[in-house]
Amino acid sequence: NLIAWAWSSGLIEFGYVLPEGALPIVAGKPATVRHVIEVMARHGRDEQEQLLVPGIPEAVTEEEAFNAMIRFCREVRRRVSYPNRTRTRG
Repeated sequence: NLIAWAWSSGLIEFGYVLPEGALPIVAGKPATVRHVIEVMARHGRDEQEQLLVPGIPEAVTEEEAFNAMIRFCREVRRRVSYPNRTRTRG
């Protein structure tokens, strides 16, 4: 399984071994994980095309950053688990 993780800065990376200090987002089939993350992440405005967790770069407090990470992880995990569902219920 491919793992997607984020650093405290909000930078998202992929690999097969979770680095020490990284925050896990999701693990799953490589194509599904990459697709969901690329759709949901904020795309950096630089040549490196960085992917960022929405809400973390502009968070003023650690609590705001934490809440942004939790929201992002929940939605990414839902979409990776149920890739054919496009809408949330209720």
